[in-house]
Amino acid sequence: MMPQVFDRWFAPIYLILTLAVAPFAIAEEREREGGLTGTGIVGEITELGSIIVNDQRIKFDSQLPVTSALSPQTAEALVPGDTVAALISYDGTDWTALSISQTHTLIGPATAVDAGRFNILGVPVVWPDPPAPGTWVAVSGFWTPDGVKGTRVVTIEPRETVVLQGSYRFDPGASVHFVGTRSFAFEPLQHVTDGDVIRVTGTLEGERIRVTQIKHGLFDQPVGLVLVEGYLSSVAPSGFYTVGGSGLTAYTDNVRAEMPQERLRVCGIDGRLQQQGSVADTDLLKRLGCPNTSD
Repeated sequence: MMPQVFDRWFAPIYLILTLAVAPFAIAEEREREGGLTGTGIVGEITELGSIIVNDQRIKFDSQLPVTSALSPQTAEALVPGDTVAALISYDGTDWTALSISQTHTLIGPATAVDAGRFNILGVPVVWPDPPAPGTWVAVSGFWTPDGVKGTRVVTIEPRETVVLQGSYRFDPGASVHFVGTRSFAFEPLQHVTDGDVIRVTGTLEGERIRVTQIKHGLFDQPVGLVLVEGYLSSVAPSGFYTVGGSGLTAYTDNVRAEMPQERLRVCGIDGRLQQQGSVADTDLLKRLGCPNTSD
């Protein structure tokens, strides 16, 4: 049975198990022109031959630059399991990538290695073939309430900085900041609210991360309509919850709700989980495979 937490949003989202975060602004001028510029899709690459993200085939120039927290590359180097954020355009038939960023939840040395899991930067990672302790890896995957479920783990050379990207949350009772499941003693952050995605870069000092840079958001532009796959967080005492690592948030009156544990696909608008019927352009939602849209 679906918990009450979804009564105000999408009842059937627990049935759909694909991937993507698809941010894009829906300006009235663009709707009048019928264009879909400024669209974005973020998620796991599941197939090549173009790339397929969230069951959407995206064409790209093989030499299109791909930005990454590791090092710049070109689109032809991407493989299934990689997670990406792609700005795309639609010509009425196909999606085409205008820019691509490779995303990683974690970059750093592996610790506490066990069967089917390991730790990195204090975050448990579920992965069938864990690296040896001390091995530096870059992890693509999904945040859960307990850590990260990996989609690809790549061994890299040791480097000066570590990276952690996930949903931000502040615990006012303990005066502690969280990114994903990792706690930080940040100075107050401006223009960042609970559920926003931030990427923390820093250097390791023992088990402590000395933060050197914080990047806000999945894209370098405002986010409008989004389609995201991921795992729901637990419900906070305030009723707040989020889809981990997506930027989508919501509130519920049922603060004791048991959240679904499977991977979900949901839609959102301006960072909030979408309420049914709140977007007039249902054709736009259908093109992206948005849940709860029918022919």
